[in-house]
Amino acid sequence: MATINLLPWREEAKRQRQTQFNVMAGATFAVAALIVVLVTTLIDNSIALQEKKNQYIKNEIVIVDHKIKEIKQLRQAKENLKKRMNLIERLQNTRNLSTHLLDSIASVIAPGVYLSSVERHGETISFKGLAESNNHLANMLRNIENSQWLKNPLVQHINAKNDEVRQLNSFSLRVDINTALKRGEQ
Repeated sequence: MATINLLPWREEAKRQRQTQFNVMAGATFAVAALIVVLVTTLIDNSIALQEKKNQYIKNEIVIVDHKIKEIKQLRQAKENLKKRMNLIERLQNTRNLSTHLLDSIASVIAPGVYLSSVERHGETISFKGLAESNNHLANMLRNIENSQWLKNPLVQHINAKNDEVRQLNSFSLRVDINTALKRGEQ
């Protein structure tokens, strides 16, 4: 005999499909939520790692900036020391210069030449005085040229001056100091 199903099978099939859909939708939602949570956690971890790297870099920058300041201070101290050393070296090189110049001036003055003034202006010395004759002045110029401390004599003027007793020539001359010797290259 034929069986007749009087139960509402279509409604039961519809309910089963609805249940399957709800289970699938719930599973999909759960998987999507899990993926979102995993991606969010991954992004948060990446951000935290990057912030940690940034903080490390900031700390290193502070350390490097401090070292740069120290280097600048050391360079400034080095420059100050160099300036002091150069000053000391210049003083050391010129400490006996006056003595050498005075000795040299005394040795180059020829007999018959009388100095009335000697002035030093930096690297030059100006002489003013009287000479009994031009030959005496020429001897003094030769002595200056042969001197190791004086060089480049330049007569600026010679004037004949009549004195009651004898005739004297007033003169003015300029001489350079031998700077090579002053630096210790004796």
